[in-house]
Amino acid sequence: MAEAFAFLGILLMSLVVALLAIFQLVDFLDANGEILLVVSCVAIFAAVSLAVFSVAYTRVKRAQALNGVAIALALVAVIVVRATGFVGWVSAHSSVAHDAGSEHAAVALELLLPMLLAVLVQWGLVRRRWLRATGDEDLTLWPWVTTAATGLAILNPIGLTLVSTVLRYAASGVAGSLLTTIAAAAAGAVVVTACIECYIRGRILRRRLAAHPPVVGGRAGTIG
Repeated sequence: MAEAFAFLGILLMSLVVALLAIFQLVDFLDANGEILLVVSCVAIFAAVSLAVFSVAYTRVKRAQALNGVAIALALVAVIVVRATGFVGWVSAHSSVAHDAGSEHAAVALELLLPMLLAVLVQWGLVRRRWLRATGDEDLTLWPWVTTAATGLAILNPIGLTLVSTVLRYAASGVAGSLLTTIAAAAAGAVVVTACIECYIRGRILRRRLAAHPPVVGGRAGTIG
């Protein structure tokens, strides 16, 4: 029963993050016509992905296997959104008529980004619970602080406006603009910050493992 409640909490947490992304994207893209359908599709995907994680949770022998499950689910999300007629189906059921090309791109973004965020949140929480259950160190090298800060910086009206403007410049072949320079500098800063956070986390993890080495014959502490 405790496991069931724990996984229910993980599902709710991933849904909250995905819904926040959906609401920001729908408001920015003025796509209220398909919001209920998008929310339903993302919620179904989040439930299915957590079901896959729950099966893996009971069967895997190493934490790295959960990494593979997360990558596989992310690829499934990309394939469903980009390589099938799913986006067109959602667009066809929108109550607001837009240009077909732009609407398909907007719906694809509204679906894919929240799906990937749901997988990311579920992976982090399931992996942490698995490591704790097996007595391993649950600290990960993934730069969660940088990820959260970057998400908050982008998923807001100002951030989305800047990103969309830069993408339009890039699509039109315009280079050297001030916004493009700022975006490149910001992206570089994110990469550097993520690397620094990974380095700090790695040092902390190595110190913890050195202070509390794994029992011989048991599960080894993992890095990553």
